[in-house]
Amino acid sequence: MKIRESLGDLCLYSRCLPGEIKRGELTPYFSSGSDTLFEYEKLKLVFEKDSKWQNIKIYHNPGVGHFLCLDDDIMIGESDLIYTQTLLGIDRNDFRDKTVLILGGGDGGLLYELLKENPRHVLMVEIDQDVVLACRNHMRKICESAIDSFEGPNYKIQFEDCLKVLQECQQEGRTFDYVINDLSEYLINADNTKFAYDFETTCIILELSLKILSRHGKYLSRGNTVSATEFLSKYEDDIRHLGMQFQKFEVYVPSFKEKYPFCLNMFCAMHFKDKV
Repeated sequence: MKIRESLGDLCLYSRCLPGEIKRGELTPYFSSGSDTLFEYEKLKLVFEKDSKWQNIKIYHNPGVGHFLCLDDDIMIGESDLIYTQTLLGIDRNDFRDKTVLILGGGDGGLLYELLKENPRHVLMVEIDQDVVLACRNHMRKICESAIDSFEGPNYKIQFEDCLKVLQECQQEGRTFDYVINDLSEYLINADNTKFAYDFETTCIILELSLKILSRHGKYLSRGNTVSATEFLSKYEDDIRHLGMQFQKFEVYVPSFKEKYPFCLNMFCAMHFKDKV
């Protein structure tokens, strides 16, 4: 049953539902990309904090292990290595001696897997330091020791708005061989946003990312669950609007309880620069 159809104006977003439907001490209900409700049995709250930007929760479920939620949206679980591997395209991409920019990635999973590939340097830009600290302590099966330090011989974690960093990189002429978009699908804390721009469209992030890619660079991006057809349609329209070709890969992500698509940009960045 669709949440919005059945509950009408009870709440604007399905993520509000945990305040309305309760069973026992914890609310075990989460929503899919299409706003259908599903339940996690035997749920345990491991960690919770309201950061400057959002509500952070880490739960435990016997089936998926610990999993991270931001504003009650599931981000990743310990069961979801397939998510990280597919987004990176481990079997398709060569990161050795390459420069990489991660947008988001606060759970540390992408950084951990990337460092195994011996890149020249990885810059991870995450706006919320509290997410990194929470995952460092409670999601170590995903990040291991990768985020124990904010800087290492070939990586740096920078706590900043990614839009600002993208703009600075463009102004400075700094380029990357890979830009990986692991940002939340929707505006952080949509009802009380601290951002000065609309995050519901990925087009501005996409455009800036392409402008800082090296000549044969690649843009790798998460999408949303396959049931979020409206979001995915808009995202793919944005990509086509820029004249880009792309490949899409879908995998089942255990903590999401459904398939999830990832996009690989197949368009030469220099060609894009010539077009704008």
